[in-house]
Amino acid sequence: MMPPICAVCRSRPERDSTRWGGFDVVYFRPTVEYPDDWAGHPENAEWFCPTHLPLTEGLTDLTANEALKRIMARASSRSDEQTHDVQTHGAQPHGDQPR
Repeated sequence: MMPPICAVCRSRPERDSTRWGGFDVVYFRPTVEYPDDWAGHPENAEWFCPTHLPLTEGLTDLTANEALKRIMARASSRSDEQTHDVQTHGAQPHGDQPR
C-alpha cells in the first residue's frame, strides 16, 4: 500500500495522535483482478485528506480514473466558489472577525 498522499492536493498527513492524521483510503470500482498472493497498492485505491474526502461521496461505483476526474472538478468548483465569496462578499476566514 502506498503511503497516504491526498489524490487531490498531494498533501501528506501531519504526525499526530491518529494513525493517518484523518486521511482515509477510498476504494473505487476495480478494473483489475489480482491473484490471491498479490501484494501492493491496488489500482482502484486512492488516499484523500480530511478536506477532500467528502468529495468522494457517491463515486465509489466509478473507476478510480473516472472518479478522480469528477473529484477534481468538484474541488475546482468548490475553490472557485470560495474565491467568489471572498471577492464579492468580503468573507473572512474561519475565526477571523472584522474589527
